[in-house]
Amino acid sequence: MSNDGKKLRIALISNNYTPYSGGVVSSINAQVANLLEDGHLVRVITLDFLGNKHTDPDYVVRIHTPIKFRCRKNHYAIPWFMVTQLKQIITSMNADIIHVHHPFLLGTKGLEVARTLGIPVIFTYHTLYEEYAHYVPLPTTIAKPLIRKLVRNFCCAVDTIIVPSPNIRDYLKEQNIITILQCIPSPLQSFFQGIPYTERTRSAGDPVKLLSVLRFTKEKNVPFLLDVLNLLDERFTLTLVGYGAEYENLRSYAYDHLQLSTQQLQFVLKPPREQLINYYRDADLFLFPSRTDTQGLVMLEAMACSTPAVAVMGPGQRALIQHNKNGVLVTTEQEMQQAITDLANHKEAYYAMQKEAWRTAQSFLPKQFREKLLAVYRQLIDA
Repeated sequence: MSNDGKKLRIALISNNYTPYSGGVVSSINAQVANLLEDGHLVRVITLDFLGNKHTDPDYVVRIHTPIKFRCRKNHYAIPWFMVTQLKQIITSMNADIIHVHHPFLLGTKGLEVARTLGIPVIFTYHTLYEEYAHYVPLPTTIAKPLIRKLVRNFCCAVDTIIVPSPNIRDYLKEQNIITILQCIPSPLQSFFQGIPYTERTRSAGDPVKLLSVLRFTKEKNVPFLLDVLNLLDERFTLTLVGYGAEYENLRSYAYDHLQLSTQQLQFVLKPPREQLINYYRDADLFLFPSRTDTQGLVMLEAMACSTPAVAVMGPGQRALIQHNKNGVLVTTEQEMQQAITDLANHKEAYYAMQKEAWRTAQSFLPKQFREKLLAVYRQLIDA
């Protein structure tokens, strides 16, 4: 019997949530807001990093983690009895579907609970996980194939996989993953919707403001941007907004090794949302150096603020950016430096790219993605 129109009870399971930020958290927040607006019951089940210091909305449920600590400015939590806790939460809400956002830790236990309770399970493939092998205390030659195998086994065990772009769908097919793959990008969060198009106006001699929003971690390839800035002339400034374990190393590389000045380069650590939107709106160009992102939501957020992106070639970038139309794709520091300089020197080409970037963002409003996701949920529940 079809459940079209029925309000669903949805358990979203994620290892990462606040106080962390980033693409996965942004994607989950957009998904939750979208589903709640349509009247569905949603629970975000995640780890307890801060104890009573969390200020969570009612839909967030924290798994009890008796061991909590910080290392290199990151929060860590070690849970006990994950299966027991997950089963209690999911049973109490009478979940129709379980949607996991990681193939490890809570993700694997969520899959185990789903099989025990006979609930369909769906997985969003957010990350090229093997590119994070440097976090595993093993030689990379061992860690990468091990991660690849674990992720593949998990992907083959779930009922459906959501991928954010056709490039990731093709990548998973190349891994011989035969699980059903549904391409549904993450939409914009609500506070990036409805921002009007604004044409930048600069006078001759005004600085060209470059911006990047990202985690200060090895996999995000941040030194690439510092090397690019070092190639540019004094007209160009760069603001790096984010946080992460590599913060001090990046500052040392920028200011001590490259001898960049604080006028050329500014680091901003985790600004409030309103200030972040102002950074997006004030920038002339958004720079994106990562080669491992599957969608790159920060590029979309920049586009929503009328700021086109110059991005290193990668799977998420290829799906979002139409080269030389709504942004620019590059492969080397020299290519990025040239693209930035060309756009700074050719106003008409820049204005045209600005408008196309903003138009692209308008096609990532939530409602259409909600309908696609709900259709996948209901198909699995009916199966």
